[in-house]
Amino acid sequence: MTGVRPALPLRRHARLRTTALDEAQEAAGRVMSAHRLRATRPREFGSRLHAVRIGDSTLLSALYDGAAEVTAGVPMDYYTLLLVLSGGLDVEGEAGTGRIGAGRACVISPGERLRLRFAPGTAQVAAKLPRAVVERGYTRIGAEPARGLVFGLTVPDDSAWTGVLRLAVSTVDRFDSGILPAGAGLELERMLVTSLLLAQPHDRAEAMLRGGGARGYRAAGVAAEALAGDPVAPLRPEELARDAGVSLRTLQEGFRSRFGASLTGYQRELRLERAHRALSAPGGTGTVADVSLACGFLHLGRFARDYRLRYGITPSTTLHASRGADSAARGG
Repeated sequence: MTGVRPALPLRRHARLRTTALDEAQEAAGRVMSAHRLRATRPREFGSRLHAVRIGDSTLLSALYDGAAEVTAGVPMDYYTLLLVLSGGLDVEGEAGTGRIGAGRACVISPGERLRLRFAPGTAQVAAKLPRAVVERGYTRIGAEPARGLVFGLTVPDDSAWTGVLRLAVSTVDRFDSGILPAGAGLELERMLVTSLLLAQPHDRAEAMLRGGGARGYRAAGVAAEALAGDPVAPLRPEELARDAGVSLRTLQEGFRSRFGASLTGYQRELRLERAHRALSAPGGTGTVADVSLACGFLHLGRFARDYRLRYGITPSTTLHASRGADSAARGG
């Protein structure tokens, strides 16, 4: 090995530093998946690997001294986001082939075929995103579930996800203890997946941008009208979704987007409004318990709590005020 080794990110999460091919192959296989590692000149070979979990995904940085080749040993069930810091590599995968130089990036989709040829001194940062994590992210944006999502290999110059990848890596390095809080890891993972889906070309981008959020938004309006017509009836989310012509997940996301509430939360608000009108109505003879049951609240204590959170007073205060005003009006 010759030359000065560059500093690698994720320095507190070192997994490997070796000149042995078999050791490097085993360690990288544990972090990513089983593969075969070859070196053009074994005497010049050296490897460093740093890796840390963020949510269900993995951030890593790696360096190969000397030319090296990686060939997938098993089908990959994850997406690899790769940004070259120095050197370069040739990629052959399911989505095509390409040369990735320093400062450039690529996205490798799941599949059986992958070969990476690293130039001497190639340093990289990467993210391993499980297929399920990316598919959940696609659905979260508002579209129907995606299966077998395939990204373009090459990355547009203005793509935003490379900046998010750099942010994720630098964020991990800013934690002096080297321990990343679970919530921070989940947020970084979510940011990375969302920016990837919105910025990187893929085979479901048109469907995602055309139908997902808009369909959920419209479906939420249809379901909201049905709920407003009878807010006391038991909530049947699957039927509401079917009547609106979308999946339950899309309907739920549409409610959060349009109303800032879940299906159950939206129905609860409608029931509280009905209860408030009933308690405030002049000439009423029912008790708080009667109104609670009539508006779909089976637990009186829970109704009183929710009502006070919504209106700032108890149901009985509203009822007494209404009865007092009604009595005063009759006496006058």
